[in-house]
Amino acid sequence: MALAETVVACLGIYFGAGIVVAILFLGFGVSRIDHAAKGASPFFRPMVFLGCVALWPYIILRFFSLKKINQPDVNPPGGSAS
Repeated sequence: MALAETVVACLGIYFGAGIVVAILFLGFGVSRIDHAAKGASPFFRPMVFLGCVALWPYIILRFFSLKKINQPDVNPPGGSAS
């Protein structure tokens, strides 16, 4: 019984942290990583909330790596030869 309580407590901590990260990320950080999210529908944030809760460690890594997505490439591969 102690093992089950430990597992439930760990899951509660994990998803509790996920809720905090998801709220902060969707409120302030999503437009820093994905520029297409700036003009997204009002239903965008509620739709991706549960995914953010479940994948919060990845979101933190992406946020701090500051790799942008959905923005034009400044130096495209095979650029102009002129």
